[in-house]
Amino acid sequence: MRQARTQAFRQAPWRIARQSTGRTLLGLVVVLVVAGMYLAVNARLAEAGRELLRLEDRREELIRETSVLGATLADLTTPNRMLERAASMGFHPAHAKDIEYLVIEGYAPPSGFHAPAPIGSPVAQRGGLSPAYTETLAEWMVRLVEEVRGVR
Repeated sequence: MRQARTQAFRQAPWRIARQSTGRTLLGLVVVLVVAGMYLAVNARLAEAGRELLRLEDRREELIRETSVLGATLADLTTPNRMLERAASMGFHPAHAKDIEYLVIEGYAPPSGFHAPAPIGSPVAQRGGLSPAYTETLAEWMVRLVEEVRGVR
């Protein structure tokens, strides 16, 4: 049989209070550190969200401005408006007597456009051999035999 052991002395009450206070303060410090990290992360996230909203507003503003400028350009470049502006600057339609042609020696105009054949069209066969082939198989064999016999 076992006898239960009893502790010979008790902890002093001030020591027990100090240990429990230390544990409580340690827990409180841990909670405060975690809360501080949580707040820091949330502050960064909120700042990024505000920046995103600001950039989206700027983007919409730029899209509106681009649309207005495009409409203004389209209005300014209509044919009637261009003719009016040209007339106000002193331009007039050219007549045949107003046109001068210059002849430039040595100028070769670019060749006209040649459209490629459609994909399904047959390929035209070119007749004849390549210029690289200058002898037939029989001529080659005769030359080879002559070289082996030492005739040449």
